[in-house]
Amino acid sequence: MNQISWERVRVVSWDIDGTLYDLHQFMAALKGDLLKRVLRLQWYSVLVDLSRLVRFKIHMDKVRKGAPEYRVGTLEGRDTIGLTMAKLYAELLPDLGLLQGVRELLDWIESTGRMQIVFSDYRQSTKLQALEVSAYFAYVFAGEDIGYLKPSPLAFHEIIEQLRIEPDQMLHIGDRTDTDGAAAPEVGFQVAIIGEDFPTAEHLLEALRAQQ
Repeated sequence: MNQISWERVRVVSWDIDGTLYDLHQFMAALKGDLLKRVLRLQWYSVLVDLSRLVRFKIHMDKVRKGAPEYRVGTLEGRDTIGLTMAKLYAELLPDLGLLQGVRELLDWIESTGRMQIVFSDYRQSTKLQALEVSAYFAYVFAGEDIGYLKPSPLAFHEIIEQLRIEPDQMLHIGDRTDTDGAAAPEVGFQVAIIGEDFPTAEHLLEALRAQQ
């Protein structure tokens, strides 16, 4: 387990997918939505949405093979892909809600006066609004807009520079060591992986409270 020096932390950075909400449940809900539309003979809308999502996945899968920088490059039609994503997140995420303990952790961090931000690989689209957490975050960063996906150290360096803090003054909360945590030793930020370092956000909250 990573040892967190809470007294050093000035900024808490959150991943979105798999950290704020259950990504597996979302994918199941997405498949169910597509199936319902197929059964209703809404073929055109299904084909449009699927083609956009597949193009996005193919592009990002190529980026994932581009270690160590994970440079995003340009994806033609990204804005139209975003329209499909915005619609689907707005429709499906409200029913899923936040993962266990997330809102309590957000509230407690806010009560300590520390800044909270988002650092996700992809644009947040309508995710934060659908989950009703937008108000917690001072800034929202997307790796694809910075130009590099996690775990590129370049993306983390860029955010830390913009925030004008020391690397160890940022705690990044994510759900995957290979993306959210892999750059921590090189860059120097602190990291907490939900599901590995801490079973749930509730357990992370307990650990941080113990340092107050």
